[in-house]
Amino acid sequence: MGLAKLRKEKGLTYKQLAEKSGVNYQKLWQIEHGVIKTENIALKTAQKLADSLECSIEDILAPDDTEQE
Repeated sequence: MGLAKLRKEKGLTYKQLAEKSGVNYQKLWQIEHGVIKTENIALKTAQKLADSLECSIEDILAPDDTEQE
């Protein structure tokens, strides 16, 4: 599913997800835009995001289905 799609489905901004997960909003942007590749995301970071978005780590690490906005 991918981080961008999950975040948008929950109606969260980068800032809101950053506050909820404890992951820096710039890092979130970098992950969503491919600056940081999903295979390079620390397990701890992926777990924080998965917990915050109520999904699995696999969902976070999956590529987004749609083009980035």
